[in-house]
Amino acid sequence: MDSNEATLLGILYTDGCLSPKGKNGWRFYLGNTSWQIIAAFKQSLTALFNLPDRRIRISQKLVNGKPYYKAVMDDMRIGKFLTKQYGTFRTLRYSSEVNGSIYPSACLPDRLQDHSAICQFLKVAFSCDGGVNLYVARNKYLWLIRNVYLACKHPVLIKQYCNLLKKIGIEGKILQADNLIRIQGKKDLKIFASKVGFMKGVQITQHSAYWESFEKEKVLQLLIASYGNPKAIYNLPQFRVKI
Repeated sequence: MDSNEATLLGILYTDGCLSPKGKNGWRFYLGNTSWQIIAAFKQSLTALFNLPDRRIRISQKLVNGKPYYKAVMDDMRIGKFLTKQYGTFRTLRYSSEVNGSIYPSACLPDRLQDHSAICQFLKVAFSCDGGVNLYVARNKYLWLIRNVYLACKHPVLIKQYCNLLKKIGIEGKILQADNLIRIQGKKDLKIFASKVGFMKGVQITQHSAYWESFEKEKVLQLLIASYGNPKAIYNLPQFRVKI
């Protein structure tokens, strides 16, 4: 599996969508606030299937004063090929049971065996549906909360993500109540930073109280550096802590 295929799959299993359109058609769809993810989606599709740029229709609108991008492509042949090879990419639960389950039968590809493909797939998945936590906790003492996480509600996929992390030497913990995998501890976070990381340019959204609009990868690097110098984080203006 090459980098483009790993990238496309990483997007389709997270923020992207491949769904039936009409009688025999298929539609690829991606909506995102990050231009870098939209660009990677377009690049992977055009490179894998030798498509002209115009086949992927990209639009933009403002949501809460910030850009929101959409990428759409209709293609029966490619849609059939990918669903035949990988099955469904739907990961969200159904409104009621289908074939005895409230979740679709999504499953990460068996072809994800090569070390570099696993790392690229995880980089894209964490960039889309994951993030990094780095903030100051206060009690009698100060300490840093440091972790990386991937949100996933699908009960099969979340275990498979954990298994992929193990294959490259990273121990992740499934927090079932929170529907996420959390990676913490100096050793595992350093391995994550060196082998996986986040896509360049992908920013933290407005859901973060401290790091909105910062690049995820840059915050990850601050997190790693903080193991040698935690005061550098304590003294950042957003935490307003004097020591």
